[in-house]
Amino acid sequence: MKKLSKILLGTIFLMILVSTVTSFNVVAVGDPDDTVEVNGDTYEYHVHADTMTMFRYRAGTQLRLNANVNLDVNFDCEASKIGSKDFALEIEGSGDLLMNMTCTEEQKELGLLMGYTYQIRNRNRVQYQEGFVVKLECNGTFTKAKLSILATNENRVGQWAYFDEATEEWVSVPTSIKDGYLTAEVTHFSTWTILIPDYTVLIIGLSIGGVVALIVIGSVIYLKKRK
Repeated sequence: MKKLSKILLGTIFLMILVSTVTSFNVVAVGDPDDTVEVNGDTYEYHVHADTMTMFRYRAGTQLRLNANVNLDVNFDCEASKIGSKDFALEIEGSGDLLMNMTCTEEQKELGLLMGYTYQIRNRNRVQYQEGFVVKLECNGTFTKAKLSILATNENRVGQWAYFDEATEEWVSVPTSIKDGYLTAEVTHFSTWTILIPDYTVLIIGLSIGGVVALIVIGSVIYLKKRK
């Protein structure tokens, strides 16, 4: 058992070491052309085409919007709960758009609560730790969009995921780190957040596997001695 404990401690130490060594310098998505200071939770604004506009809340929440078309957006953001976050949305459309953006810390209606563990469509288990959920609704036609949130040592292994209302489950999408941001290209709007792989299951699996291996080895040695 002492040997097993050393193996587990070594595994955990290696994970921490890799996380520390692979930390990176943050590069901004892009300097905003316009910065709008927002007081309160609700806000309406007209974003001009090809203009990066940053909406900055006193609690530290920053929302960046950029589109190749004119965009009228209605915000509802509980920044006082979300706190310091840097989110960016880039849109390619074929005509002027009207969008509703709702940002919350949790989404209780969908069962998304801080620290909870979930099983997603690919049967992997994930945790919700980000404290940022964005619901996007759009009137008009857009071809694609890009979601980005500032990457940290805590979320850098996470993936963007949306809530599939038909199956009532979270579905992750391909996600990568670009210019210091956790980014995913999407073709539809719904409710999106970042989900983190649940390494607790992996560690428990390693522990059980180690115990089983020790039992097997011990049994083989015992049988050989008896012979």
